[in-house]
Amino acid sequence: MKLVSTTLTGSNADILGDALRSVVDWVDACLVIDTGVTDRSLEIAREIAGDKLVVRTFRWINDFSAARNFALDAAHEIQGDWALTLDTDERMELRGEDVRAEIEGATEGVLMVLDAAGTYAKERFFRLPVKVRFSGPTHESFPSYKVGCRTLSRMRFTELPKSPEGYRKKFERDAEVLRRHTKANPKDPRWFYYLGDALQNLKRYEEAIKAYKACAALRGWNEESAWACYRAAECMITLGRYTDAVDSCAAGLTLHAGIAELPWLAAFASWKAGRAEQAVYWARLALPMGLFMGEGHKVKRIGFRHVSALHEGPFDVLRFALRAIGDPAGAAEAERLYQEALKARSAGGGQG
Repeated sequence: MKLVSTTLTGSNADILGDALRSVVDWVDACLVIDTGVTDRSLEIAREIAGDKLVVRTFRWINDFSAARNFALDAAHEIQGDWALTLDTDERMELRGEDVRAEIEGATEGVLMVLDAAGTYAKERFFRLPVKVRFSGPTHESFPSYKVGCRTLSRMRFTELPKSPEGYRKKFERDAEVLRRHTKANPKDPRWFYYLGDALQNLKRYEEAIKAYKACAALRGWNEESAWACYRAAECMITLGRYTDAVDSCAAGLTLHAGIAELPWLAAFASWKAGRAEQAVYWARLALPMGLFMGEGHKVKRIGFRHVSALHEGPFDVLRFALRAIGDPAGAAEAERLYQEALKARSAGGGQG
């Protein structure tokens, strides 16, 4: 069973080495795709990977999907059975995961890995040859549901933070690219979601809300559609539109009733609007689908999580809202449960 890591790189000599170090000991080959290297990146890759290094060249055409599909094909060409995707700014942490046992026993075509905070998962391991392809010029999408997928329980990845200027440039690039892509693909909700994400991060909240609403209205993948309502509500709260935020959360629940973050955010928006009694009702609705005192671990979700909302978040609202409506005993109990839930999350309990 040959496992090949695949890494796209331009001139990334300062960060490529640590990315490869995080996998070189447990993969069979490190495939580096040169998309226009002009520095010592390939020399550093050779120093780290040694005889495991394989280099292929791909002319960069401003399309991440094309580059990733090229990498997966190249991994198959060097007799890989599975490919691992690893970006230069990412680091893999096994955390006791037996990757060999997982891929050898897998019936799925894709295995996913959570980020270190447990907030979202990415497709990481791909059975070769792949039967479906990446699509989209940025925030590229792989239809893993067509080949089956599951998330590994222990392994995690981390991503190096960018500078504020680096983030700004990324979001501006994404917004420009996705403006064009949504016009060309007006029926695909995914691109409206990530257009909203880029605009929200650029603090262009009204434009972001419009993009998120377009995503939700297309009613694609229910988890993404519901989360678009959540993200739109975040923007509305920032703009002081608290009632609209509650409405957006309620709309999201009609798309996916298992997203506990939606009633939690509605509770917070209700509290900000001065509607303490409604805040209590919404917060209590969040508890059954959460990960603390709830059954959130039974909700089938791939990504999109606000981890604190799944643990202590509802109690954070309740400890203030209950006091505001004249229930000090209830507020005290909410405070106690808030502290317990916070400890449970900090200890890693209930990642779900």
